[in-house]
Amino acid sequence: MAAAYAALVSLTHTLDQILLHPPPTLDIIFDTDQIQSLRDKAEYFLVDFFENYTSSGGNKEMEDLETMIGDAAYEAEYIVEFNVMNQILGRSADARERSSDLLYGGVKISIREFLFIEKELVKFKKDMQRPNNYYLTTKASSSSSSRPVLPAGGKNKMVGFDNHMDEIMGALSTNNESNLRIISIVGMGGIGKTTLATNVFNNPFIVEHFQLRAWFTVSQEYTDKKILLGLLHQINNRYRNAHEIDNDDDDYEVGDRLHKTLFGRKYLIVMDDMWDIKACDMVKRFLPDNNNGSRILVTTRLMKLAVDIGSCCPYQLNLLEKSQSWDLLREKIFAEERCPDELEGTGKSIATKCRGLPLALVVIAGVLAKSKTEEHWVSIEKDVTSVVNNQDDEFCMKILLLSYNNLPIHLKPCFLYFAVFPEDHIIKAERLVRLWVAEGFIRQCGHKSLEEIGKEYLEDLIDRNLILVHWRSVTGVKACNIHDVLSNLCRREAKKDNFILSFARKFYNPDILTFMKITPRLSINGGKWKGTKHKPYTSQIPTRSLLCFSKGASTDYTARRFPLLRVLHVVDIYPKDEILQLINSRYVSCMGSMMLPSSISRLWSLQTLFVYGELILPGEIWQMPQLRHVVANSIILPDPPPPDNVQKIILLENLQTLSGVVDFECTEAVINRIPNVKKLEIVCGTIGSNCLRNLGLLHKLEQLNLELITGTSCCGEIVFPSSLKVLVLSECKIPWEDMSVVGSLPYLEVLELQKNGAVGQKWIPKEGEFTRLKFLWIHKCELEIWEADNTHFPCLEKLYLGYLNLKEIPLDFDEILPLRAINLDHNSSNDLWASANEISERRKNLGYDALYVQSLTFAVLEIWVKRGINLAVGGGDPYVVITMANQSVETRVVTNDVHAIWDEVLTILVVDPSRPVSLTVREHNKLSNMDNKMGNAVIDIKPLVQAVTVHQNGLPNGTLITRILPSSSNCLSKESSIVWENGRVIQDMCLRLENAECGQVELQLRWID
Repeated sequence: MAAAYAALVSLTHTLDQILLHPPPTLDIIFDTDQIQSLRDKAEYFLVDFFENYTSSGGNKEMEDLETMIGDAAYEAEYIVEFNVMNQILGRSADARERSSDLLYGGVKISIREFLFIEKELVKFKKDMQRPNNYYLTTKASSSSSSRPVLPAGGKNKMVGFDNHMDEIMGALSTNNESNLRIISIVGMGGIGKTTLATNVFNNPFIVEHFQLRAWFTVSQEYTDKKILLGLLHQINNRYRNAHEIDNDDDDYEVGDRLHKTLFGRKYLIVMDDMWDIKACDMVKRFLPDNNNGSRILVTTRLMKLAVDIGSCCPYQLNLLEKSQSWDLLREKIFAEERCPDELEGTGKSIATKCRGLPLALVVIAGVLAKSKTEEHWVSIEKDVTSVVNNQDDEFCMKILLLSYNNLPIHLKPCFLYFAVFPEDHIIKAERLVRLWVAEGFIRQCGHKSLEEIGKEYLEDLIDRNLILVHWRSVTGVKACNIHDVLSNLCRREAKKDNFILSFARKFYNPDILTFMKITPRLSINGGKWKGTKHKPYTSQIPTRSLLCFSKGASTDYTARRFPLLRVLHVVDIYPKDEILQLINSRYVSCMGSMMLPSSISRLWSLQTLFVYGELILPGEIWQMPQLRHVVANSIILPDPPPPDNVQKIILLENLQTLSGVVDFECTEAVINRIPNVKKLEIVCGTIGSNCLRNLGLLHKLEQLNLELITGTSCCGEIVFPSSLKVLVLSECKIPWEDMSVVGSLPYLEVLELQKNGAVGQKWIPKEGEFTRLKFLWIHKCELEIWEADNTHFPCLEKLYLGYLNLKEIPLDFDEILPLRAINLDHNSSNDLWASANEISERRKNLGYDALYVQSLTFAVLEIWVKRGINLAVGGGDPYVVITMANQSVETRVVTNDVHAIWDEVLTILVVDPSRPVSLTVREHNKLSNMDNKMGNAVIDIKPLVQAVTVHQNGLPNGTLITRILPSSSNCLSKESSIVWENGRVIQDMCLRLENAECGQVELQLRWID
């Protein structure tokens, strides 16, 4: 159903583009009434079928309707886009007219097809009643404390949740709250909610504390009457047998008996696996509040549900740490026995690969316990996720599938889309939402933008514990990922729906490429594919999206193979000429610098253009009103061409992001063309010619990154729009006494003052300013004295200070209640550290929440991996992996070569310069699932950090700072030099590989503040 729904929504977007926003410079010929008729049919099926009917599975008639609707939507969109493309590319009026005729005939057939399906739907609705009741699954009626059966033997041991158990038992038994209260436990499927609730329910103290206890599992299928009967069966022996209650009794009569049974008694009811607030509300109507400390304990996967029903904050269960994972796995296999030394290393590796999910650990423990041999365990370690998913009749997969089945239809395509990403991939939330929009998954709703709706979708998936937050800033989710087990579920369901075909290096099989002709989306997560056989393009439902996450993987996938490609996301330099052939593309992201010609305006649906490199745009970019996001390392943006007629001025009303523009001309002519931009990252030259006051005309702007290259202060020359939420300033040199121009912004939440963003010795904020500021970063600015108190930054949560001469943080910050962290640069003065620690101590004495004071280096380390020398290649293809803390990046794979040349720049964020940077050379083995290790080395960055710290103000270009000689304490194979070059500190080095017969790797390190 997800694939059919996505196809239908995407069709409506394509038709709306033609009807409401036809390309102004391209003469597309179509019948407006006919296109509108097709649009109306698509809307009818969206509302009358997908949004009003819920498939419960197993209904063949409904599944056939879904397939018919999906196929009809795919075909209709193909007809429209194929013939629009031919009109745009047509070299003569006759050719364009023939395409127009084919468009008319094709749409006519599509409308006829939808009319036929509509008749089938009318028949279906007569026979089908929308399901609004579910079935109750209760514990065995013979025992009120019967437990769910786990796949692995042994006790229901709990690891990692002891604190939660103590807190929950305290909340259940406290005498301070005598009224009836609901306590909720929330977490993803398989994380241990039921196990935790079970241990609480059976704890001797709880058994003694409550006169009556009852447990039942609601799940996704229940009826009100069966819930009430289930409770009566457990708490009153008179109703142990169903025949004791008249089957004709209605819900109210059964509920009334329950109320009378519980009246005046102290009871505990556990509602396990809750999916619907209606079930809780219904039960609560019949539960008496005896004002004696009775409690309801609920487990659920849905955060919103837990918050809505709970009397206090939900108890959120998180994934286990590595050590906890190993403790649970070891206990399940060996109980009280000791794990043999030869199995411990492999066992810990397997535990880590379960990524903290107790259900996965319990399932894999059952497999490992069958044969406690090193050979068996090593074979399991190679693909832990597959073993977990396929074990015990897919027990784990069935539990997790409940979460997917419970999703509303509009979230299912968005969730399945995670199948395109490699395992353990960190996904930028902003990019994910843009991809969803480009794929056409998001339906317009009211006045919200598609991106705003997409962010709400992502938050919903997170609240449902299907997606994990990797990084959340004060302004929202910045990055996310998905657990391996759920990722496997995504791939399986996506493949079943023919929604996505995903390749990974370890699953390489050229023959499977023949299926690409009927797969809308193709994802390549690793391996080399050049030269694989590919059948000629013949499909009516062609591949529309190509996403490659491995360098070199996209070189054989050209526009000639996918002429109707809509989404192109690659990490390679992709030929400009190929991109210009993708007439229907909505999303293009690639590497390398690019100068685009005027023909870019033929890409009539292009929404997002993302280039890792320099992007030189033609004047025709101002004729593309469908653009939503343009991002590059640096953008050369020409002035809008003067119109022949003022009424013919084209506004880029959909443009929301313009990031990386250098020498930005802040004229009224430019600003008026981008009235709805929300994120603007620009570098401006001379202030007088740029009129920075015009920025105040951008009334929708939420984020501004402004860097000046004038070398003079912009005070009095700049006006910020009041809509700003995020402001990043560099070289603007705003005097601290004039900071009111920033502090008066009513919605500002994030302020970053980078190098010379502000100047002066003393900052005394004014009262009533920065009222919503949550995040403040001051870095490389003039500031020695800061006089402020808790009233000046009442909402501040995080404070970052680096490379300042500041002696003290205002001590009154101890009473800023939301403040959670103060981060100081590693070379901050002792006085500054002392003031931060004093603030933390004073908060502790006041009884406020803890304040964390920590060191943070604001820098990026670029690692130019040049080449390998005399590598111990064993028949495979070498590549380099660089890791630091939880970051891992890798080069492309080079074909069998002992002197591999990678010539590739990798980037990692340096949070703690004392942490080691590891380099590993691996060999991609085509014959097995495991890539072999060819040697490793440690990159010592301490000399580089020291050089940066000492020489902050720069040196003459080419100055040699220091030399480091090879020694037993480093991995250098020859002398390494640190040099000041082009405003940066760089270090050339050649590392000898350890744990290998031979081999060296040449690198260059570049430190970027």
